[in-house]
Amino acid sequence: MSVVYMYNKIPCTAQRIDQIYPYTLQSAVTAPTFKLGLQYLSHHRVKILEFDELGLASEVEGESGRYQQRIYLDHNSLFTRCSCTSPERPFCRHCVAVLLEFHRLTTVQGLDPLKEPARLAKPLSEEENPPSSVSTQLREITLFMDWLKLAVKALQGEQAFPEKPALGPGELRVWAQSLQRLQERWQQSEAERAILDADLAARMKQLDAALLETHELHAVCEGLQQELARNRDLLARTAQERDQLGERLKATVDELILRHRLELEGLATSRQEISAALEALRHVEAPHLTQSPNES
Repeated sequence: MSVVYMYNKIPCTAQRIDQIYPYTLQSAVTAPTFKLGLQYLSHHRVKILEFDELGLASEVEGESGRYQQRIYLDHNSLFTRCSCTSPERPFCRHCVAVLLEFHRLTTVQGLDPLKEPARLAKPLSEEENPPSSVSTQLREITLFMDWLKLAVKALQGEQAFPEKPALGPGELRVWAQSLQRLQERWQQSEAERAILDADLAARMKQLDAALLETHELHAVCEGLQQELARNRDLLARTAQERDQLGERLKATVDELILRHRLELEGLATSRQEISAALEALRHVEAPHLTQSPNES
């Protein structure tokens, strides 16, 4: 059954896996994660299964079971994968414990990945009566070929990637490790692609919403432009009516002024005529008033 790994990646300038030192780990992870990794190390819960200068495979006895790890260097990055579901970042306590244990093995026990790129030695009781080298090679070739068929199908996406067979040092194990790393990179690229697809879908949704809002705003703008055009027409008609009304009002005022002027002129003429008549009447009555009574 294939193991599902939680993977993480951080930048790393180390050229070999044994060049990752405890102080580097302590600066890369949180203090609680590093402390838990030290506890796993001190309680002897870490088991290095195989290693070379660029990576290793291991197991850690966790609180809820046994977890598998794959840790390796590639393209100036440190990749850590663990079968646990811990949310710790940039990698979990189990990977911290594994790297601390590997550093202990390389410093205290003198383990050299360049000279010993192999599975860690088994207890002597397990190495009694070892099979012949020819039969071992044939068995490993058979295991590798069977595994390779499953691995190719997994890389084609037809099934889950199989567990790497137990192979001794040599080209077969190098091939198996290369294929496994290829699959891990593919998984990582698939995960990154899924993230990018989700981000693209979210951005497309935002774009659709923005386009819809743009269409709505465009419709509102068209409505406002039509309303503005109607208001301009109304204003033009109002101005025209105002001008016409002003002209009619001016004509009416001029007519009233002229009429009143004529009336005033008529009144003035009448006044002059009345004054002249009174003056004539006064001249007519004056002689009668100057005659004496005897003459009458």
